[in-house]
Amino acid sequence: MLLLSRIGCSPTSRGRTLTASPSTTLGNKGVKPHKNHNLGSTRTWEIGTLIGIISGSALIYVWGLAGNGWANAYYSAAVQAGQHDLAALFFGSADWGNSITVDKPPLSLWIMGLSVRIFGLNTWALLLPQAGMTMASTLLIYRVARPHLPASLALLSAAVFAMTPITVLLARYNNPDPLMVLLMLSALYAGIRAVETDRSRLLYLGACFLALGFLTKQLQAFLVLPAIVLVFLVYSSFAWPKRLVTLLFACVMLVAGSLAWPMVVELTPPMSRPYVGGSATNSMLELTLGYNGLDRVLKREADPSTALIPEAMRRLDTDAGFFRLFNANYGQEIGWLLVPALIASIAITVQLVSGRFSRKKSILATAAVSWLATTYIVLSFMGNSFHSYYTASLAAPLALCIGLGAELAFTSGRTVLSRVGLGLTVVASSIFSHAMWQLSDAYLEWLGNALLYAGLLSGAVLLLPAPQKWISVAASWLAIGSLLVGPLYCSVITLSSPQNGSNPLSGGVARNPHTLSRFLQGVRVQDPAWASGLAIGNSPSPAIAELLRSADADCTWAAATYPGQTAARFQLEVGRPIMPIGGFAATDPSPKLEQFQQAALTGRLCYLVEQPEQLMVPGNSSELAAIHDWVRNTFRAENIDGVTVYRLAL
Repeated sequence: MLLLSRIGCSPTSRGRTLTASPSTTLGNKGVKPHKNHNLGSTRTWEIGTLIGIISGSALIYVWGLAGNGWANAYYSAAVQAGQHDLAALFFGSADWGNSITVDKPPLSLWIMGLSVRIFGLNTWALLLPQAGMTMASTLLIYRVARPHLPASLALLSAAVFAMTPITVLLARYNNPDPLMVLLMLSALYAGIRAVETDRSRLLYLGACFLALGFLTKQLQAFLVLPAIVLVFLVYSSFAWPKRLVTLLFACVMLVAGSLAWPMVVELTPPMSRPYVGGSATNSMLELTLGYNGLDRVLKREADPSTALIPEAMRRLDTDAGFFRLFNANYGQEIGWLLVPALIASIAITVQLVSGRFSRKKSILATAAVSWLATTYIVLSFMGNSFHSYYTASLAAPLALCIGLGAELAFTSGRTVLSRVGLGLTVVASSIFSHAMWQLSDAYLEWLGNALLYAGLLSGAVLLLPAPQKWISVAASWLAIGSLLVGPLYCSVITLSSPQNGSNPLSGGVARNPHTLSRFLQGVRVQDPAWASGLAIGNSPSPAIAELLRSADADCTWAAATYPGQTAARFQLEVGRPIMPIGGFAATDPSPKLEQFQQAALTGRLCYLVEQPEQLMVPGNSSELAAIHDWVRNTFRAENIDGVTVYRLAL
């Protein structure tokens, strides 16, 4: 930018006419430099607007943040464990007795762990890093788009990303997704810059970012990889041999970086590290390819616990299909602007195929469309192990496609075909947006109707030949504005509802009684109790909490209980390590009966707190049943506040 200002080139001008500045021209020492007031004012409003977007998003991300408490207690307890023990921090242990890890790699835990070591264990220390990473992603969206789009549309892309409901939801939550999205965007930006500057090392840097993304959420971070590879193969100016060798070396770096930490885990003797949570064989490789990999994409059969869900609440065998992301389970998270983004991606593809874009514009267009298409297809057709917050990986390419599509709308010719295409796009987008307004009673009906009318009016104006250009421009911005109100309103509703547990949700409770939000509404009030323990976790009563706090100091674990969310809440409340039997869902074979017996009989485990409603859930670890049988036959039960507690001492 400094160089551009020195030679008098406005970065916002389409022609980029270069003019020699008097201050850099020989023999013109006495001439006063010409001041480009236009450039200064343009940059001022652009920077001011960007600051406004970042500041506004920051306000939304932290408003009432304390209401989320421990958020996902499962991860908060793992951060707590890392605060007490470096081995627990390195492996991502659920407890600092190092019995078992959480079911994800630990990079996001390391960042929260650093914050907690500085500011102490509290909601703000856990969640502020998430908000900060999301603001960085918003800034990066602008940075990716700005060299290829006018300032207003680069800012539009940033605003769309910042206010997308799933973005807002996770910016206020301690799931790994905000870090994963930031690393995916960083990798894409590095890949684009590698092509634009012919610098191989930037592609290698992108590989490093993706390797870190793998260390955050494993294979999900690779959804952006096809876009980076495609852009490099198609647009790199290297000769084909060098192009392929460079790409191969980047892939080697990606694989090596991704496997570095997992290989340390695999090569560490099992007795010297915690069990790998989420795996059946104590293997990080199995966790990567199975539970966090192909099982998520291909698994169609329902979990055994599904049999306990009331029939009225059950979904179809699968909702996989092209329209999955528009249904009542996921629409509020990502569906508001999905129709215009998909239509824009088709229009962008037509422009690419017809060669109407410059090389530079084509690079961003190819990256955005291929990333959107890859993610949309995977999320739409993957198996039943699908959480609504997976849609976070769609927000960035959606925002970029909206910016590119808006430019096409503003610059398209005034032919009948272009007018009809643009007008129908606005009409279809407005109708689909209005459908989102009907998903929940939390949305004001009159406002949804008013926005629909505004969108239809805009579409009608754009369908007709405008006597003045400003009319079509105003209609386009009216359409954009009316479409942006929905996701922003949804995000505001999200702020009013404290979020906790394994599956946070955007927006209001759905009208459809067969939806996830309706089921979780019951779960929050212990209906059914087993699902509440699994998804949110049960906290200890004051009497039980005091009992566990006063457990023998020689005990490595004050108690053992299950499933993972309940064990996490016990640990956070008591401030002592709590062993989560069976890991997150009480389905992992950890600990083995022999290991549990040894821990109990040697005084390293003080209590077992029974969760009877969880024992009825099909699919529990056989080790859990064996442990309970042994404990019941060996130790005396105590009833404390209606909960059965076993003192593991002979």
